Amino acid sequence: MKKNEPGKLASLKYMNKLILFLTLFFCVAGALLILDASSISSVLVYGFDTPYYYFGKQMLFIGIGLVMSFFVLLVDTKWYKLFGFLLSVISIALLGITFIKEKIFTSGVSEVTLSLFGGRFQPGEFLKVFLIMYMGAFYGIWANKQKKNQWSFLIPLIPCAFSFLLIALGGDLGSAAIMLALYALVFVCVPTKEKWFRRFKRIAIGGLILSVFALKFAYKIIPESTLESSYRLNRFIYTNPCDRYEENSGYQVCNGYIAIDNGGLLGVGPGKSVQKYMYLPASHTDFIFPIVVEELGAIVGVVIILAYMWLIALIFKVALKTKNLQNSIICYGIAIYFMLHIFVNLGGVLGIIPLTGVPLPFLSYGGSFCITVLCSFAIVQRIHIENEIERHKNA
Repeated sequence: MKKNEPGKLASLKYMNKLILFLTLFFCVAGALLILDASSISSVLVYGFDTPYYYFGKQMLFIGIGLVMSFFVLLVDTKWYKLFGFLLSVISIALLGITFIKEKIFTSGVSEVTLSLFGGRFQPGEFLKVFLIMYMGAFYGIWANKQKKNQWSFLIPLIPCAFSFLLIALGGDLGSAAIMLALYALVFVCVPTKEKWFRRFKRIAIGGLILSVFALKFAYKIIPESTLESSYRLNRFIYTNPCDRYEENSGYQVCNGYIAIDNGGLLGVGPGKSVQKYMYLPASHTDFIFPIVVEELGAIVGVVIILAYMWLIALIFKVALKTKNLQNSIICYGIAIYFMLHIFVNLGGVLGIIPLTGVPLPFLSYGGSFCITVLCSFAIVQRIHIENEIERHKNA
């Protein structure tokens, strides 16, 4: 430790208080909303003896996430390249194992999972953040080099492409789509003066735009008979869901519409949702937002979206104030990761894009995703701490 620098524990006083408050607020609010949304289905659908089953597990996930976040806060960002690389390799290896063993479970959407300690662990969720760390560390050094090998920038994109293919071929198309967009957008964030690199960034942006159009309008291009022949392709027929009430995606989204319509502006009241009584599948996971709006109203729904936007803006603000390019790219990546999950979940639930079964940050039930989000926010906090230490040192 350098002279006049605070110790690891003492440095925690420099955490961003607003990000900390919003994180804890969302954790508590999310756990209570999961309790409300899952209390009926826990007993009647899933056959558990208690209505508190998913609430208890979510509290466990939050506890694990907070403990892991505490240790993340103590790790200097100078180690991120090493840790990002090693943890990415381990996660990709685990993904490969699950893919080879064909352990693909379905719950509305297929997920590449691994059985661990009696639970199900999704290496792909952690891998998203590990690769953000590795990309940030690699490009933070690479961009500042005076002489660059023209093709060396592809090195971080190799594990990104490999992880995307494993997730996509494993069946989790929602996570695969987020991975593709995430890695492309992090790549675009890399500042450089080289014209050839800028051309590749334009290609990445063009590819993203084409991907969005393909996602949005695939049902107009691909023959309907082809779309209807596959469970996954059927999700691309997402317009007018209530006209397809007997189909999986139509049934879910239409019941989500009914829940939102029931809620109106002010909601029917806490605990009084009708749709959670086995009408709306995945009411405590992918479709928790319609239950929230049904009970608490559209005004609360808008407040939640605004709170998400505030949190994302705070992370972008940390990135803008960061003089270390590695840490700046990592903050941008985490903000984009968080934003993509919100967009894909709400877009699917509201029928704007095809339904992919992606969880809503903090509010949806889920272990791997909950822990990953908490640890990613701890990374942002660590970067903010180092920014503040540097600022006070130079004051």
